[in-house]
Amino acid sequence: MTTLDKKFHFLIEHIDPLGQGVFKQDDKVYFIPKTLPNESGTAQIIKSRKGVNFAKLETLVNKSEKRIQPECSHYSNCQGCHYLHCDYESELDFKLNSFKRMLSFTNFEGDAQFIEAPRRFHYRNRIQLHYNKKIKKLGFINTQNNQITEVPNCQISSKLVQQEMTKLYENSNWMNLSKGQPVKGHVEIYQKDNQIELAWNKKYAHGGFTQVFNEMNIKLIDMVSKITRPAETETLLDLFGGNGNLSQNIKANKYILDFYTQPQDRTNYVHLDLMEETALDQFLTRTKIKSVDHFLIDPPRKGFEHIDKWTDKLSPRTLTYVSCHPQTMFRDIKKLKDYKIQQAYLIDLFPSTFHFEACLYLEKINI
Repeated sequence: MTTLDKKFHFLIEHIDPLGQGVFKQDDKVYFIPKTLPNESGTAQIIKSRKGVNFAKLETLVNKSEKRIQPECSHYSNCQGCHYLHCDYESELDFKLNSFKRMLSFTNFEGDAQFIEAPRRFHYRNRIQLHYNKKIKKLGFINTQNNQITEVPNCQISSKLVQQEMTKLYENSNWMNLSKGQPVKGHVEIYQKDNQIELAWNKKYAHGGFTQVFNEMNIKLIDMVSKITRPAETETLLDLFGGNGNLSQNIKANKYILDFYTQPQDRTNYVHLDLMEETALDQFLTRTKIKSVDHFLIDPPRKGFEHIDKWTDKLSPRTLTYVSCHPQTMFRDIKKLKDYKIQQAYLIDLFPSTFHFEACLYLEKINI
């Protein structure tokens, strides 16, 4: 029997930030998705590297009292959701514990606050599905085996997106709609202004980035506008601002910076790739700005590598950092030696998954 065939008994100690149960034995660690603390049973190793083993659940001997029957028929084979085997209250606890642990390595001294979602299902206004015409499959990629999992009854897609998915799956209609497309690729189902669009093999959110949960986006906008202290903010840089979504309710002299193929038609929009080494110099040359009051930062998952260069040069008094990938956010703010975290929020923009939106409000110290 090879290591990858090996089955073993486990007792889950805790849940990691990726929603996996963690079991340790003989200086080895095992990650088992869709398990809960104090549950025991058997699992099978599917990947192993340097004492770290990734496994799939086989049987449960002792079940947690928090375990429930998943409401999605695809859950056992799909990796799109991670917490449907427990109730929403438990899911929030796991996420908040993960966020608090990240905060424990910073200079934050307060209590993290969280904003929960109004519902757990039927919220995503954008879904990306992968396809393979040779095997006639359309769905999500299962990273454990690199296979496509078909999801015609996905529970986290909005009602309109779900209706479009149903049409795609009926009689393999997606095969006809994808004529002229490559054998393998992806399609994005995009809801905008109560209309549905299909984008075949285009860059994710090619029509402009929007938050996937409309109601939670409104709550996020409201929260950001309040903590920015508009009465004290005259000049604001909305970095990675897209169409100005997060700063739309903030009354200030705003510059919205982001990179689009076609620049936004507005006087305060600066078409700029903030990932470029020379982006700061380009901005200063164009605007002649020497300082600002506030930075509002909402970068992609990889974060904002040059954040310290921008703060050192423009010296904002306050800074709000919003992130869908908190690990890179905490990596970035470690570079900011002259700022202290004053407020921390977890906003559950992605119910049923281990993902969440995080927000930190920082103030410059020793001014």
